[in-house]
Amino acid sequence: MQDGPPYGYLVPELIAGRWRRLFAGIYDVVLVGVLTWPLLARSGIFEPREFADYVVNLDWRRLIAGTLVWYAYHWLLTGYCNGRTVGKKAFAIRVVRQNGARLTPAMAAGRALMSGCFVAVGMTVIDLVWIVFTSRKQALHDLAANTVVMID
Repeated sequence: MQDGPPYGYLVPELIAGRWRRLFAGIYDVVLVGVLTWPLLARSGIFEPREFADYVVNLDWRRLIAGTLVWYAYHWLLTGYCNGRTVGKKAFAIRVVRQNGARLTPAMAAGRALMSGCFVAVGMTVIDLVWIVFTSRKQALHDLAANTVVMID
């Protein structure tokens, strides 16, 4: 396993563009959505209800199982497949450390957890729009995990 930067010094030209990241993310959301649809549909999350009934009548076991599938997908693939999920591989990008070195599975776990936390508290849009405001095109979960997404 290579510990240093995969392409030498991480130059700005190697940082993945916003659109490429967006479409890779959409690809992953669709894929994980197909995988977790049976769990989530049976949990009752898509049924229209009043809020109190909604919370009480959810099958939390299936909802938690679907969440764990999402987390495992992002953690395991990013941590053990050289910083790539299926969507990132399709769009030729990968997640690396700030210095360009390979991500460890522990770092990938933390990054996936941070991303999931932003989703859980309803800050997904702010997390992703943050890419516009940073020179290295980093989302909030990238900043928290000290990672950057680069062209593969």
